[in-house]
Amino acid sequence: MKKFIYDESMQFRIMTEKQVKEVHENALYVLENLGMIFAYEEALRLLEKAGCEVDYESQKVKFPRSIVEKCIESAPATFDLYDREGNFYCTFGDGKTRFNPGSSAGNILEADGQTVRLSRVKDLKLLTKVAQSLPHIDFVSSSIVCEEAPGELGSQYLYYTEMQNSVKPIIGGATDAEGVPRTFKLFEAVLGSEENVRTKPYAIFDICVTSPLKWSHIGARNIIDCANMNIPIELISAQIAGATGPVTLAGCILQHTVELLGGLVLAQVVKPGHPVVYGGAPCIFNMKTMYTPMEAMECSMVTAGYAQMGRFYGLPVHTYAAMSDSKIVDYQAGSETARSGLLAMLEGVSNVSGAGGLNVIAEMSIEKMVIDNDFIGTLKHLENGINFDETSLAAQLLIETGSGGNFMNKKHTLKNYKKEQNYSNITMNYQERASWIKEGRADIMDKARAYVAEIDKKTICPLSDERRKALDEAFTEVCKDAGLTEETAKELIRMYDEA
Repeated sequence: MKKFIYDESMQFRIMTEKQVKEVHENALYVLENLGMIFAYEEALRLLEKAGCEVDYESQKVKFPRSIVEKCIESAPATFDLYDREGNFYCTFGDGKTRFNPGSSAGNILEADGQTVRLSRVKDLKLLTKVAQSLPHIDFVSSSIVCEEAPGELGSQYLYYTEMQNSVKPIIGGATDAEGVPRTFKLFEAVLGSEENVRTKPYAIFDICVTSPLKWSHIGARNIIDCANMNIPIELISAQIAGATGPVTLAGCILQHTVELLGGLVLAQVVKPGHPVVYGGAPCIFNMKTMYTPMEAMECSMVTAGYAQMGRFYGLPVHTYAAMSDSKIVDYQAGSETARSGLLAMLEGVSNVSGAGGLNVIAEMSIEKMVIDNDFIGTLKHLENGINFDETSLAAQLLIETGSGGNFMNKKHTLKNYKKEQNYSNITMNYQERASWIKEGRADIMDKARAYVAEIDKKTICPLSDERRKALDEAFTEVCKDAGLTEETAKELIRMYDEA
């Protein structure tokens, strides 16, 4: 993918080419004249060595234009991902939009669609199994924060659970400074060697900037560790328009650009050519409700703007979409999920996080994730476009059938209907009413509940005994490294097994 061009392919655009370049020029101006804070001394040393102006007392870094543009040039447009078994999975950034569940929800919406409670390891275990089973959920993720997990352990209990219930690549991250090397140990146990972890990337790490304009000790450390350990990075700005970012949408896009370019430079200084995804989770501060929606239309507009910037820089793009701020699976949930998911695909976003997410991603519904899978299937059908060849154009068939003819009895119909129409549907209803009534009047949540209940009975892609033993041993070492006892590690393993 070429750098510093305005892509002329057919996509949704919210900014003109002139406006994209204006954001770029202003971002370079802010980086060079104001800079950003990096609250980690090793990051300051690396950036100073690369030619940035560093004030160690204020932790402020100013970036010469030449360094920023050099780092944009060195960041790759695509990279390969592998599954848990070491098989090639996909080329990330290849022009396809891929989806994963929402992340880091503290609560779960139960199957009744009304009851909300703290999430537990049994929920993550089931959610991961369901995500593995769904054809249009491409990756699994650290979707919920298990109540049982000690705070000292960071995200490692989540990885421990996810790797045992899916072979799909993981969209994850770390919540503490030691999170990357500790997770690396778990990957090494499951993938078999350090070389496999380094040469066959199995996960992408989300790393969030602290808006406005600061990379924390944890964030900067995570960037450096990921680059050194060959783990692809997804940089995320989660600014809140009117609170941690300007209330103007153009100002949000500019701040987003500044923040991500600062993180990009650090990653490329550590290792030129390291994969970096241009991500985000924009919110607004609603002055009426005093809440921070993620799926208001303004959030989608900011996403559209920063997605253009990511494409301008020749980088794969990420966002949070195909989810809702609603508290239940209702019309609002459906409309926000559909609108944001469709726009993300039209914007050329490479990775969309959010399926199953509700209430500003504070809650996850496994049933909604099943419903979202069906909608995502329709998006992928749209993304594949219209088959256009001699057979599909069917000019000769029209001549043969003639006026008033019937296509139901044609071999052409039998041969092509599955290619032309999307039948990968679990929950949506396309029957006529009489058949629907005869079959019990099941609504979309009824079907989703039934699907989840069936998956819950199954064991899906478990690790071999040998790999499970290696993972348990690595997990125990990680727990001890985090200051927990071996007994605590064994108790967490027991709770997982009983979940």
